[in-house]
Amino acid sequence: MPEERYNPSPIGNPSVLARRNWLQTKLVIFIGKHTPKCREMVRILSQSMDEPMPLMMRIKKRIHFLICCWCQRYEEHLHYIRKTAGRFPEHADEASGASFPPEAKQRIKQKLAENVR
Repeated sequence: MPEERYNPSPIGNPSVLARRNWLQTKLVIFIGKHTPKCREMVRILSQSMDEPMPLMMRIKKRIHFLICCWCQRYEEHLHYIRKTAGRFPEHADEASGASFPPEAKQRIKQKLAENVR
């Protein structure tokens, strides 16, 4: 699959360096090429909720936030959800009584086995 062309300032992006002059646009392109892409950033931010993020990745995250308000908002939402869920531990067992169908469990096991290899 060919790599998507990097769009440094999509319409509606209110980030610090988005939709600015020529030099800032070049800076945004440079930052975009040297920091994780948004899809990767989502994975990294989710993972950082369970384990500490290395210093270099924290620096890259902060730099990425200069050009991407959506990843920054995603991180804020993760923290909000975690904080809110932590306030109601007594209701955790009421969240859902549904169980996974056996086919879903098998698919999950297969995916985990594929990722281990």
